[in-house]
Amino acid sequence: MSTPSVQYTLTDDDVAIAWVERGVGKPLVVSTGPMLPLNVGWEPGGLWDRLSQSFRVIRFDPRGCGLSERDGVFGSFHDEAADLAAVVTELGEPRVALMGYYIGTPAAVIAMLNEPERYTHMVLHLPIPMVGNQTMPHDSSVSPQDEYSQLMDGTIGNLLRLGWQYHEESARRALLTIIAPTADEATLRSLSELMHHYPSMNRLFGLVPEMRSLNLRDELRSVQIPTLISIPPEGDGFEDSNASFGRDWARRIRGARLLVGRDDTSVLVNGALTINQLAEAMEEFIGIDMQSQTAGQATRTVLFTDIEGSTSMVDRLGDDQARAITREIEQLTLTAIRDHRGVQVKTMGDGVLAWFGAASSGVDAAVQIQSQLANHDRYSDVYVRIGLSAGEPIAESDDLYGATVNQAARIMSMAQGGQILVSDLVRGLLQGRRYRFEDRGVHQLRGFRDSIHIFSVDWQSASGDSTPLEGTTQ
Repeated sequence: MSTPSVQYTLTDDDVAIAWVERGVGKPLVVSTGPMLPLNVGWEPGGLWDRLSQSFRVIRFDPRGCGLSERDGVFGSFHDEAADLAAVVTELGEPRVALMGYYIGTPAAVIAMLNEPERYTHMVLHLPIPMVGNQTMPHDSSVSPQDEYSQLMDGTIGNLLRLGWQYHEESARRALLTIIAPTADEATLRSLSELMHHYPSMNRLFGLVPEMRSLNLRDELRSVQIPTLISIPPEGDGFEDSNASFGRDWARRIRGARLLVGRDDTSVLVNGALTINQLAEAMEEFIGIDMQSQTAGQATRTVLFTDIEGSTSMVDRLGDDQARAITREIEQLTLTAIRDHRGVQVKTMGDGVLAWFGAASSGVDAAVQIQSQLANHDRYSDVYVRIGLSAGEPIAESDDLYGATVNQAARIMSMAQGGQILVSDLVRGLLQGRRYRFEDRGVHQLRGFRDSIHIFSVDWQSASGDSTPLEGTTQ
């Protein structure tokens, strides 16, 4: 899936900042600092794609980086906090949730400390130290952690100079291996290409000394908003250092929650288990704004999906491959829902429940799911069945209930793999549209007093302008 459309806003000192947004729900502004371009992670299975299924995700390139203003711009963590604040102002929201990712954590904290009234929650993933130099380099009292930090500073500084000033690709890959030690070869190669020209040289070479000197130790104790800190599982080297820093932050911030990863795969790797663990924790921590998404909409179209024969798929392919395919299809489904302005309610085993404000949007999403599966050889013997109904479901907390939801589930259970079935009301709402329907007769659904007319959607004829999965051919 392509990167969302780029927009611009000006900071108080007239620097142009590029930003993007995707998703519906509570606004979540993300600070990733000068090391992660805003066009990374939106692919199906990527971190921002996953979060945009529950939140309105906003990302930006800080000054001196990527698509933001670069000429004559130096930039610092405090400048990045000002860039973040300008984007928040542009959104026009009274308050937003805030996320800092690795090198972006200082700017997130500084922005929050400057204007705490603008933020509802703060999530910090892999926070860096931010406690300044505590010991002199040759002091006999240097702790192992301080010595490790000093060695890492020197190593990162040398890799930055080799990789960016002297354009040595192997040095960039080595630095990325430190940041994402479990990333596969393809991920490292892609990130190296993306980041080669991302930060300006001024910003890049000011980064390491600024990281070394920044000290927010006392300020952390004054943080008042709810805070979630995410760290990797305990390990050796880089992961253990980040885990240690994160635990130190959690001790200093009053009432902070600590999330310890179950898997050491970096969230930069699309489809990593870490992504879902972090996203689910954030959904529980920040909350999904279901009520505001459903307010003011009378009739909604409800969609249910299910992978046909998932048990036999496990027997045929084995647990690992079957689970991998199930996750891929789930991500494909959730992307189609988002592309057509739907709202994911929940995933259930091998299926998804979602709703749409328009029947055409729900059917378009269903057509996109089926056509993309059909256009990918990897899913040649995997089939999804889809059912849609329309009505006025009941929204409570983060779930949907009522006859419309139950009817959609019953209609889905009648479908065969590769089929889209809809109620007569959905068909009626689409009168005059380009869809073709086939009459599947009148049926008595379990739990319903009145019978219902069911139709199938000829999605092959409706999917002529659909887009195949990225990286695939038709």
